[in-house]
Amino acid sequence: MAIFKMKHPVLKLLHIFLIIIPGLLSAQSLPDSGLVAAYPLDGNAREPEHREFSGKTLRTKAVADRNGQAGRALGFHPGPGMEFSQAELPLDISPDALPVVTITCWIKAAETFKYLTPLRSGDKKQRGLLTDRHRGSQRWSASAGRDGIIHGSPVLKDQWTFIALIYDAPNEQARLIVNNQVFGGRARQRKSNPSTIIGAFNGAMDELKVYNRALSPEELEALYGKPIDVNIEDFAIKDRSSYRRKMEARRNPAVEAGQQFIAGYEELIIRDSVHSPNTLHIFGPGDTITVLGQAGDNWLEVSNQNGEKGYISASSLISNAYRTGKTKSVFRFTNWLGQLFMMNKAWNWFFAALFTLLLAMALKYRKPLNDWFIALGGKAETEASGSRNEGIVTTRKPVILDRYFPVARPKWWIISPGIVFALMLLGGSIWDPAETQWFFNEGARIIPTGFTLAIHWVLWSLSLIIILLILAITAESLHIAGPWAGMLRLAMLLILNLMAVVVCFYLAVGIILVIFGFILFVVALFTLLGRKR
Repeated sequence: MAIFKMKHPVLKLLHIFLIIIPGLLSAQSLPDSGLVAAYPLDGNAREPEHREFSGKTLRTKAVADRNGQAGRALGFHPGPGMEFSQAELPLDISPDALPVVTITCWIKAAETFKYLTPLRSGDKKQRGLLTDRHRGSQRWSASAGRDGIIHGSPVLKDQWTFIALIYDAPNEQARLIVNNQVFGGRARQRKSNPSTIIGAFNGAMDELKVYNRALSPEELEALYGKPIDVNIEDFAIKDRSSYRRKMEARRNPAVEAGQQFIAGYEELIIRDSVHSPNTLHIFGPGDTITVLGQAGDNWLEVSNQNGEKGYISASSLISNAYRTGKTKSVFRFTNWLGQLFMMNKAWNWFFAALFTLLLAMALKYRKPLNDWFIALGGKAETEASGSRNEGIVTTRKPVILDRYFPVARPKWWIISPGIVFALMLLGGSIWDPAETQWFFNEGARIIPTGFTLAIHWVLWSLSLIIILLILAITAESLHIAGPWAGMLRLAMLLILNLMAVVVCFYLAVGIILVIFGFILFVVALFTLLGRKR
């Protein structure tokens, strides 16, 4: 267009359209849904649309942006001593405030050999953009909390770079986009400061935007202005948190108006209003509770057969009453099982002690128990000795399983699946509780899929061992006792294994409490001796 002198009005108008129209189309394609805050950073930290998010600057200056327009970006530089210029934004980007967040900006570094923290919401373990030395150079990086750092491409001096950070707390994942490249990894982070700091480097930043969702590659390309095509297969974040919503739905199923429940315990407390501590009525065992309607915030308005009305939370109703048509004994038993691992209840410790005694007796008298099941199934040992029929002596050939079953050693063989399962749960809870929960609720399967961490393979291997142990115990039971007596023996062993899981958990907690108590005793003793001196 430079060959035209633009003297003719039509040519001038055409020139204006060629410049403005593409810009308007581009602006319309930029993502705006979910936009929490947008900072033009035109020499300041103001947020034009949301004044409550406008920040304060310290020793910053207005500099040229990536298009060379003067005063359209925010410049940062070293200050006296170790201080840097910076801007503080009253914007909380922590997982509590924004479980899923996308942060985009343009950034330029005047120095590439220093550790930098251009955007942070706390220390380096909390959400933020930083640089970290990796493979011989400083690289644009994203904090991944307990999972370390996600390294991107090298920091290049005085080159404007497009950066996008995506954090997904429910799925514990993060993505770092540097220009056209995608870098991904796991990110487990705790609550950070309720403000965001930009700066602490020598360079400039422009067009900072924060979204309350994960932008798509196409939306990021609209912001970047070019295709994002390197490692794009690593961009997608798989939904690894849906099982939590399913669990919550099972724990607190939807309660609708008109549904009826029967009180399952001695007292069901009915309040006089939503969230009130005041007791209005006490519905007794056997009372029929009718749900009149939702009262907001998981509370219900209910009445009994006498017309007494009041309010109760949905979770309390489900925990203390059962639907009409169900059985009271089944309701109480399932409730008891669900509370068996609540170690703050004294009765549960009593049951753990009782289970320990039963397991000890089963292990001690395992041989008489086996003989009883053999006799019950009609498989006496005399069957293998031989028999005489019409003058011909026949001897039954020894079955190959006779070499292995019943297992005499080790003593704990019959409860080995329960022990391995308990150790699996305890070890996984210490190693990585979130991934252990995911594995048992969604990830466990014979053919492994979606395994990305070492803990997945360890849990999967232990699961296969447990399956093989159960199959071996099943084969042993059927072999030594026959079909129906063998199934009866197998049912007994499964109950014993469930007891073993409970006992292992309580023993582990008991050992931890003893160790902790001993440490406190030693500390108290040394403190007392120190005071006497």
